[in-house]
Amino acid sequence: MVNFDDVKKELEYIRYYNARKEMFDKTFEKIGRNKLLDEIQEKYNTIMQNAPLKLQELYDCLYFDCCTHDGAAEKLMYSVNYIYKSNKQMIEFICDYLNKEAA
Repeated sequence: MVNFDDVKKELEYIRYYNARKEMFDKTFEKIGRNKLLDEIQEKYNTIMQNAPLKLQELYDCLYFDCCTHDGAAEKLMYSVNYIYKSNKQMIEFICDYLNKEAA
C-alpha cells in the first residue's frame, strides 16, 4: 500500500533531478542514466496522463519547473493556499491511483 509520504518522497526525487538537470545530464553522459529516476518519472508521468488538467499543470509547475508554492501561485494565477491544497489533492490522486492499480 502506497502512502502519502512515499509519493511525496518520490515527487521530491523528480524535483531534485529537474532542479539540477543540466548537471545530472552531463553525469549521465559519463555513467549512464539513473535507472531509479527513469522508473519513477515514467510511473508518475503515466499517472498524471490520467489526472485532471489542473493537476497536470500543477505537477509540471512544481516538479518539472521546480517552482515553490509561491512561485506556482504567481505563475498559475492562484493563491498560495490553493496551490498547497491542490498539491495535496494531487498527491492523494496519485496514492489512490497506485493503490487501485496494486489491488
